Amino acid sequence: EDAPLWGVSAAFASEGDLAAAAAALSGRDDAHVHLDAHGPVPMPRVLRTLGIAGRSIRAYAILGALAGGAAFFGMCVYATAYDYVFLIGGRPRFSWPSFVVPSLSFAMMSGTIAVHLALLILNRLPRLNHPAFNIPGFLRATDDRYFLSAEAQGERFDADRVVRKLASLPTEAGRPLDIRRVPR
Repeated sequence: EDAPLWGVSAAFASEGDLAAAAAALSGRDDAHVHLDAHGPVPMPRVLRTLGIAGRSIRAYAILGALAGGAAFFGMCVYATAYDYVFLIGGRPRFSWPSFVVPSLSFAMMSGTIAVHLALLILNRLPRLNHPAFNIPGFLRATDDRYFLSAEAQGERFDADRVVRKLASLPTEAGRPLDIRRVPR
């Protein structure tokens, strides 16, 4: 009871119920609440409701691959044409076909590394503990439950209002199975 409040969480039985609750809460004009959803499967309806649909890491992969491939190609050109020149059998100093395959391989590796780094940075990982882990039964989010969390973003966060809004959802919109206040 005396612990500082992180937010409010609600458990749902299906993705449809979670999407309806997210729509009901996201319609509010409150900058002091950050909504997040957790579930065992991809939830496109919930992502659209929360306004985070369409985000992709494809741009990071493409930029990482292009930068890595160009850097490796440039290193090959510099090393063989300018820094350590071998004049063997009439081969030209700039023999670019021999650099294409290793540059493509390095580009693929660079794109993969860029995707992994982007996922770590965008998801703020590694994180050893998160307040959402204090939600009772949260481990079922990987099994058969869907959770909506309303994180407090300021001093004016009204947990009672969020709890009332979740509790007043009609049964056809998917009333939560459980509503909890989550300590920090």
